[in-house]
Amino acid sequence: MGRKEEAREDRKLKFIETLKRRQARDLLEPLGRKIQAFAEGKLAPEEVFKAVHHAEVQGEKLTKRYRNRPDVVLAEIAMDVNKFTTEIGEVGIKARQGDITSLFADAIVNPADPRGTMADGVAGAIKAAGGGDIEKEAVAKAPIAVGAAVATTAGGLSNLYVIHVAVASEPGGASSAENVKLAASAALKLAEELKMESIAIPGLGTGAGKVSAEESAGAILEAVRAHRAKCISDITLIDRDETVVQAFVRVLERFDEENA
Repeated sequence: MGRKEEAREDRKLKFIETLKRRQARDLLEPLGRKIQAFAEGKLAPEEVFKAVHHAEVQGEKLTKRYRNRPDVVLAEIAMDVNKFTTEIGEVGIKARQGDITSLFADAIVNPADPRGTMADGVAGAIKAAGGGDIEKEAVAKAPIAVGAAVATTAGGLSNLYVIHVAVASEPGGASSAENVKLAASAALKLAEELKMESIAIPGLGTGAGKVSAEESAGAILEAVRAHRAKCISDITLIDRDETVVQAFVRVLERFDEENA
């Protein structure tokens, strides 16, 4: 196994350990609150026993899953959360609902403020999960023009890079489907230059940019279809917003129907 493969396996292990701890915390924190409520006389013992039993059952499932090899764990997670999968040329592409910071990929895309600041939305989530160094580096490389992309560290995340793209020329400004396509194309181009094999892209311009989910998904797909992949072999379209994810699924379904 070469150094690159070893480094990738190390990142997988780090990612899986972080994910396991996050899921364990999500399971145990509600139980802790119920135990505290019981201690304060606000909850009946029976309710606490039910919560303990639930945590025990779910904890056994969690422990069993994470005993598997890393690739098996990632494959099982993908089966649980992927909404649609297909291929465009030699590139696998999937739609997934979830947190982009909880995805194992070489690079993740941040719909950036042109100034590089990361205050809220996807940018805020990436900063919260990966640390402030991501924002510091993005600000140092700003301004970020529409149609351009800059790469920064991924901080504490398991990813190699965060790729920042702007979909509007002014902070909080309106965007367009054309700007989204330019941004997605720039992200893919930079990922190729960095020799990334996998990349995750959220909905672009669907917040302050006021681009509809359908237009954004369609524009991103246009960029993917026009891109000539050399290193990239896996693209995940991911968003927390169910409306955006449904739009991703629809455009991928139409692609499959048109190219059946």
